[in-house]
Amino acid sequence: MQTNRRRILKGLSLGAGSTLLSPMVERVMANAEGQERPPRFVFVLQSNGFDAVQACPESIPFQNYADREKFESIDLTKHKLPKGLAPLEPLKGKTTILQGLSGRCTGGGHSTWGGSLGQYRISGANLSPQSITIDYQLGQAIPGILPWIGVGMASGARDALMNITARAAHKTMPIILNPEKAYNSFFSVAAGGDREKNFHLKRNLLDYMVGDVKKTRKALGSLAGEELDAYLSAYDQLAARQYQLLDNKEVLRKSAPKLDDRFTSEVATKRLEAQFELAGSALIGGLSNVATLTCAATEINAQPYLGIGVDLSNHGFGHMGGNKRDAKGIPYYEKTRGWLFSLIAKLAQRLEKTPEGDGNMLDNTIIVYMSDAPDTHHSTAYEWPLAIVGNLKGKMNLGGRYINFPGYGKPGHHTVGALYTTFLNSVGQRQQTFGRLDPELDEKTMQTGPLAQLMT
Repeated sequence: MQTNRRRILKGLSLGAGSTLLSPMVERVMANAEGQERPPRFVFVLQSNGFDAVQACPESIPFQNYADREKFESIDLTKHKLPKGLAPLEPLKGKTTILQGLSGRCTGGGHSTWGGSLGQYRISGANLSPQSITIDYQLGQAIPGILPWIGVGMASGARDALMNITARAAHKTMPIILNPEKAYNSFFSVAAGGDREKNFHLKRNLLDYMVGDVKKTRKALGSLAGEELDAYLSAYDQLAARQYQLLDNKEVLRKSAPKLDDRFTSEVATKRLEAQFELAGSALIGGLSNVATLTCAATEINAQPYLGIGVDLSNHGFGHMGGNKRDAKGIPYYEKTRGWLFSLIAKLAQRLEKTPEGDGNMLDNTIIVYMSDAPDTHHSTAYEWPLAIVGNLKGKMNLGGRYINFPGYGKPGHHTVGALYTTFLNSVGQRQQTFGRLDPELDEKTMQTGPLAQLMT
């Protein structure tokens, strides 16, 4: 049966006589024959901290990190999720809440900027990344056409957020904050009309640029030096990606979101709704296997949530408190976080409805939610609560778990860097540490190697 199916699909590819269909045919063949698909990671960063008590179901006794003496894993499916995480109730069996991992190497504060994904410290006016971030490194390990895409939301009209994701030290990657520009960057090849014409103009221009650089390089010979080689490499990569987009035109056309007024809205929350659709479409279309979405990340004293009826600034409700169940700031945190988790749940359910191999796309995806500020509003980084959806087809021991790691410095304690090392090992990257190490913690037992409690 499998051989006949393969012959039919090969015949369809040849009979169609078009390279535009080949990516779709290859994907169908891979699904039909049960071939393993590359894993996917989505990182969602929200500003203003994520207090540990807000990640703890009310039916589970909460312990401050300083009081946690041992590793603990509780069946999450037997407990109702906290109000801010409530949209994940239908996905609770695939959800893990992680408590107790520290990130003191970042220094904490209102925001750690790229320290959240890179586990390094930046301060003052120097926001330059110190090394590669986990999202981009995973993207290099499991690349699509693009190794990584980044989109997000900000209060104002900025086009990009820098210094969250980096491909190397001092090499930041832009988080696109304008949904319309993100759409044009990722899907214009399949858009039709003027958008598609502009894509082909850019492609032709890149062809000319590559040709001109090559001619110049040849004419100058040894005088051209490394700089011209770098230009040629960059233009070659851009042109190659444009042609890959063209080859995947039909796949992208099927997965591209419908343009509506959210893509040009002046309301920040509407724009982020559009960005989540774009990220989902990019994953489904095979554009990338890693995406980062930011929700007012790095914004300390802003009003990003006016669109959902929160007219108080981040800083305002942050100072009302979020580290006690009865703190005055809790209703604001619950409303803003609950709205964001509704977008996360919608993305997860969209992937769950998309067939892949003998299951669906969510089976092979991990979605990580965290704050760019580790714990409370004025964060200390002694702990960094996270919520994770998915388990990479069982490669990771995640799903339906509420996990407490021992408090900072106690036997059995671990860092966020160790979690990122675990992600890398789950995709075959045998790296033993990630990011800057904490000199106050034992390197071997707390910061080296994947977390055994999360691996299968």
